Amino acid sequence: MRRSGLSMAAVAVLVASCSTGGDSGKSLTFVSYGKGAYQDGQQQGFLEPYQKQSGVKVVLDGPSDNAKLRAMVEAGRVTWDVVDTDAFMARENCGTLLEKIDVGDLKNNFPPGTLSDCGVPTALFGLMLMYNEKTYGANPPTGLADFFDPVKFPGKRVLYAKDPSIGQLEAALLGDGVAPDKLYPMDVPRALKVYDRIRSNLTLAQTYGQQQQVMVDNQADMALVVSARAYSTLKAGGTQWKRVPTKVPVTWDVLVVPKGSKNKDAAVDLIKFASGSEQGARFAELSAAGSPNTSSKPVRNDLQRQVDVLGPDHAADQVFINADWWTANYSKTVQAWTTWQTG
Repeated sequence: MRRSGLSMAAVAVLVASCSTGGDSGKSLTFVSYGKGAYQDGQQQGFLEPYQKQSGVKVVLDGPSDNAKLRAMVEAGRVTWDVVDTDAFMARENCGTLLEKIDVGDLKNNFPPGTLSDCGVPTALFGLMLMYNEKTYGANPPTGLADFFDPVKFPGKRVLYAKDPSIGQLEAALLGDGVAPDKLYPMDVPRALKVYDRIRSNLTLAQTYGQQQQVMVDNQADMALVVSARAYSTLKAGGTQWKRVPTKVPVTWDVLVVPKGSKNKDAAVDLIKFASGSEQGARFAELSAAGSPNTSSKPVRNDLQRQVDVLGPDHAADQVFINADWWTANYSKTVQAWTTWQTG
């Protein structure tokens, strides 16, 4: 899931100060996104525990930036060791910009299709349908088709619009009757025609923060929202928003090692540690994202349970995107999505 980043200098200092393990003299630079629950989950879920166990100092940098990573590798001056990025980047640049990673027996602990030669899943995100209880009361929407039906369910819709790879197009096709196993190769023109039905009712949020604020302020009646952001919305006071039990497109982030990292072995060791069951559970509890380790058993709080679409109880509704299709078609799909928005 692509996100905008913030300065992380303060976080880097905090992580570096938390080591109580032996001083191995080694350090790793871990690159992720900005502050917030997601970063807290990484820091407390596996970075600090790894630092204490190994004695390897973990320094945070960011935001994650694929173009910067490419420039480092091509210049032969790689200063990043582990990077949180999208699954498509890992597939497209495996062996050129990125090192191959062997996670051993852990490979059996990830959902099918999420692990690649150069990218190890680190967080799951579900694009869920929510409705404003103040608007629909006792007659709420029951499925994705209702999001795209402004006659049956009038009202404003909101979604994050900057990047279409988090499941928006899949949601449209699922709502239009396409079976999950028939989504790919994806019919992008058909998906955009589904969005034509609600164009005049749709708020296209350019940041996740904007989408959250629209929801909290009752400026929308339905939303397609990433699960971790849904949790943030409830925490911010938007408890009028309720989840619709329906199909959920699932995406994920991966951890990668830039080609030429001077600390490849330690970087892979950190990734394997972060992928453990206990670490994944703690990360999920703190971030409200999903742990990709299928043996993790996070204990969710009440608000998290209200928007949990990634646990085993919801497996029947989870529709994992096809990362290979997106890797091959990302640029032209983004262009089509952008053209539709401005058309």
